[in-house]
Amino acid sequence: MLGLGVTTLPIPRPERMPVTARRSRVTTARWLVPVLVLAACSSGEQAAPTSTPTTSAVSSGTTAPPEPPTTTTEVVPTTTEVPVATEPPPPPAPPPVDAMTGGAPSANVVIAAKIDNTFPGDQWGVGDADVVYVEMVEAQLSRLIVLFHTTLPAEIGPVRSVRTTDPDVLTGYGSPALMFSGGAGGPLDNFASSGLVNASPEVIGGSYWRSSAAREPYNLHANVAQVAAAVGGISVPRNPGFTFSDDAGPYAGQRDVSRVSAAFANPISFRWEDGVWKYVRRGSVQSDGATGAVVAFQNLLVQRTTAQKDGTVDSKGVASYKTNTIGSGSFTLYRDGKAVDGTWSRADAASPTSFVDAGGAPVNFRTGKTWVVLAPEQISMSEG
Repeated sequence: MLGLGVTTLPIPRPERMPVTARRSRVTTARWLVPVLVLAACSSGEQAAPTSTPTTSAVSSGTTAPPEPPTTTTEVVPTTTEVPVATEPPPPPAPPPVDAMTGGAPSANVVIAAKIDNTFPGDQWGVGDADVVYVEMVEAQLSRLIVLFHTTLPAEIGPVRSVRTTDPDVLTGYGSPALMFSGGAGGPLDNFASSGLVNASPEVIGGSYWRSSAAREPYNLHANVAQVAAAVGGISVPRNPGFTFSDDAGPYAGQRDVSRVSAAFANPISFRWEDGVWKYVRRGSVQSDGATGAVVAFQNLLVQRTTAQKDGTVDSKGVASYKTNTIGSGSFTLYRDGKAVDGTWSRADAASPTSFVDAGGAPVNFRTGKTWVVLAPEQISMSEG
């Protein structure tokens, strides 16, 4: 150390000190040694700094107690997973239903037929129809437009002539075939330009015959199933505007009705019995001439409309009428023994008809068969 040029000062011999003073002196001695070392190194190069203090033994022989080991506890943060809100899956799509009945879909085409409604004999095949329209013709008499789809019967009748009302009604279902027997010039021209399929005897004569069930002209019968198999271009039906639900709850507060009458020149009526509507003609509930089954259905729709002369007159000079099913008006749907009032509207011949209640919501038909009375102002309706 002397070779480095460090001057060592003599340290006087300490007198006996109190314990407290000795402890203080020991502390001083602990820091003195590093200071001397640093001073000794200052003449050559500067000592590297250190961040750890040096602990030295004290000359008195007292050893500093070791510092207790430091224990470090690692704190692991706790993560709480917050559930992420997810949208519930969409409900499954409702199963498809048939456009005309609301039941299981049928792959059959739709075929309409003109059926007489004035003669006293039986009507054949009417009980198999999915939808039937009652229309006004000349002299305020009525005739039927009968639509077959889920069932295509082997015998219907009596088949009668086409009228100007028919195309507008039928194009609401797509491109059905129409079974009819002749007609006046105006109605025939109107039908020819409609896009409907001609299934008259002139096209498929082998499907028609004269029956012994009645006298001519009320005995022309035909086979619907044969027409469906032999005539091309017939469409499956599109929905004419019906919505279906068997839930009668929304209509529970509507008025009760068990009888509806239509004052055509040949009066007809309908009775709510045994959970169905039944067709009454000439004072009797009608049965199908082919099957003997009562003509029954789930929905009766009275569609109030307008009608005007179509320029056609019969052999007696009596004018025929066209009933308008394009436009708007009021209606009453009778289902489950209740009467539900609303308004109908239809933009054009290719569009379905909208049937809504007073609040603008669609009125639901029961699953099953439907009869529609097209009731212009010339025909009064009553219920009870």
